[in-house]
Amino acid sequence: MRLSTVRLGQDRTAAARLQKKHCVLLPYPDVGALIASGDDWWQRAGADTGERLRLDDVSYAPLIVRPGKMVAVGPNHAVHVRELGCATPAAPEFSVRNGGHAVVGADDDIRVPAERRDVHWGVELGVVIGRRAQDVTARAALGHVAGYTVVNDVAVRNGREGASPAAVATAVGPALVTTDDVPIGARGLTMHCFVDGRVRQKASTSELLFDVATLIAHVSRAVTLLPGDLIRTGTPSGTGTAHERDMPPGSTTQVISVIRGIGELRNAVMRPGSQ
Repeated sequence: MRLSTVRLGQDRTAAARLQKKHCVLLPYPDVGALIASGDDWWQRAGADTGERLRLDDVSYAPLIVRPGKMVAVGPNHAVHVRELGCATPAAPEFSVRNGGHAVVGADDDIRVPAERRDVHWGVELGVVIGRRAQDVTARAALGHVAGYTVVNDVAVRNGREGASPAAVATAVGPALVTTDDVPIGARGLTMHCFVDGRVRQKASTSELLFDVATLIAHVSRAVTLLPGDLIRTGTPSGTGTAHERDMPPGSTTQVISVIRGIGELRNAVMRPGSQ
């Protein structure tokens, strides 16, 4: 089953089940609210009583409009570790953002601050939690997953030597693909990121240093994961050279993030012109 969040007008969205040429609206503002509505969300997501809209007539809002928690894991690809010049982590390294995330939809523009030029991006497998997870084992962890999505986190560096990139916006969507339609643990899925039509990242979800089950088990020992929370599993190598990330004023870069069998994000990253 494929679920999405579609726009119905200004400041109004709805969860929807996607079909081949249309979608069926569900009585929830977004997919996160649907999943958080109770353990039987799966059955209600399959209901066939809502209004139908042609897919050609809808635009995609962020899959989860207001994530309760967004967990960012990384580095989690061996080649990316070498690219960064850091030691291979012995356990997953992660940070947690609680609420207030700037999330955008699958086709939305992303505007970076005019005073920032070093723009970072990268395709990631997103894991959406479907059941409360606290101190779960890796063996049981996948039973807490609602499904998978595509993520691209866009950030800028503030210019200080050694400073970490600061988040601008996270593109999430266009769909949540439920676990019954994805290989176990979402393994073996090809990931690509295209920048202005050129391949800049290519990897497989099987190349994660720490797989989905391990990530959930590890994170759930530190924080309680709730339905609708999102885990970003880490971006592969190839996020661009410093020259490629140096966006001049008034420029636009097209970033396409694809995970085979999950979906595709198409975001224009824009830097305003100088004042």
